[in-house]
Amino acid sequence: MPKYLLEVVQQPVQAHMSGFGDKRRSIDPPPIVKLTLLDDRGQAMQSNPVDLTFFSIHVDLWSRIKVISLDAPHHVRNLLGSLISSAYYLSDTNGKAGIFFIFPDLSVRTEGRFTLRFSFIDLSQNSSNSSSLVLARIFSSPFTVYSAKNFPGGCEPTKLTKQFIKQGIRVPTRRTLLKPSLLEDEEQG
Repeated sequence: MPKYLLEVVQQPVQAHMSGFGDKRRSIDPPPIVKLTLLDDRGQAMQSNPVDLTFFSIHVDLWSRIKVISLDAPHHVRNLLGSLISSAYYLSDTNGKAGIFFIFPDLSVRTEGRFTLRFSFIDLSQNSSNSSSLVLARIFSSPFTVYSAKNFPGGCEPTKLTKQFIKQGIRVPTRRTLLKPSLLEDEEQG
């Protein structure tokens, strides 16, 4: 049975707080997590033949020092958006293929310093009590959520984000949804 190693290959840096209204603003840049399968000796296994159908990662919000879960039942839900990502088999900016999980639709309601915890599960490995076991976890680096008056402005999409968009991943931006065709136009013009 393989072991699993998670790496946050694109760290969240900042976000404009979403507050409690209808308008949400995504964490920038979108967090991206890479999964590596390890053999019994701790060596990376070839991930190409692996069935990714049941692989997923759940994300939750923690304090910047990784002590308190801020999405616990006694707290107001502070992290919004798509909290689960399916696995994608993609090539990175060096052309190296791997298993990636992308979180382009996460936003935080309140300002402050936070970190994200990513929990990997393989839904095909159900335990006897019908809940899935967490097979690997990793925390992001701390990031800052700013109020409207202190927000320094959004960042340009990263090279990794653009690389994944070219492969069909949709990533929302402030004005529009970046699509592969828009990137091609941008590169030609």
